[in-house]
Amino acid sequence: MPHDRSAPPRVDWSASAAYLDFDGTLVDLAPRPEDVRLGTRERTLLQALTERCSGGVAILSGRDLENLRPHLDGLPVILSGSHGAQIDINGDPTLVPGAGVGIEAAFNVLKPFADANGLLIERKAAAIAVHYRAQPAMADEVTARIDSLAAGHPGLKPVHGKMVSELASKEYSKGTALIQLSNHPRFARRTPVAIGDDTTDEDMFRAARSVGGIGIKIGAGQTTANYRFDTRADMTRWLAETLEDC
Repeated sequence: MPHDRSAPPRVDWSASAAYLDFDGTLVDLAPRPEDVRLGTRERTLLQALTERCSGGVAILSGRDLENLRPHLDGLPVILSGSHGAQIDINGDPTLVPGAGVGIEAAFNVLKPFADANGLLIERKAAAIAVHYRAQPAMADEVTARIDSLAAGHPGLKPVHGKMVSELASKEYSKGTALIQLSNHPRFARRTPVAIGDDTTDEDMFRAARSVGGIGIKIGAGQTTANYRFDTRADMTRWLAETLEDC
């Protein structure tokens, strides 16, 4: 595990590719997923970053593509949704083979539990998310339910994030999405820079480091990333400064 948890150095974006989480990284977290808004500054920075990276910018999210895409409309970035199970390159979305198996049956088990306890449940293309931000006392029970269902299905894994627990395809992650995209012409021969704020981004950090790149963690918590920012505002400020240097 890296020992250097200082802020990262300046990045030469002309030789790098950016892989960014969405919630908590490009937008502040909100009580409900639909409540977030991409700010004008972040949109401007993403546009500039895409130009500096010659198109080598991807947003890797746990959200479904249909939920993620409207927030980034008009920006020439590549999207990956549902924890690596969906990839959208040039408006051609695909669901990777085998993703989503077992999700419907698990949803039918979790839906009554979520409804009875005032929890928000999301049915995604290849995952189920149970949000307990409005019911934080339910954290342990939600986590246990997700873990139990995952243990009973060989194709699913638990994914625990900030005030949310999910069931997702075991074979795919933000890390597999990064490796897949690193072979795309927009990203090939560029140093990966992965930025995220949650435990769900750790696969992305490990993947970036495995191919000679770096991971940057936002906020507290154990991480495999090389560097850390205390807040999202610190990351945004750093990104703006690195783009000004180019």
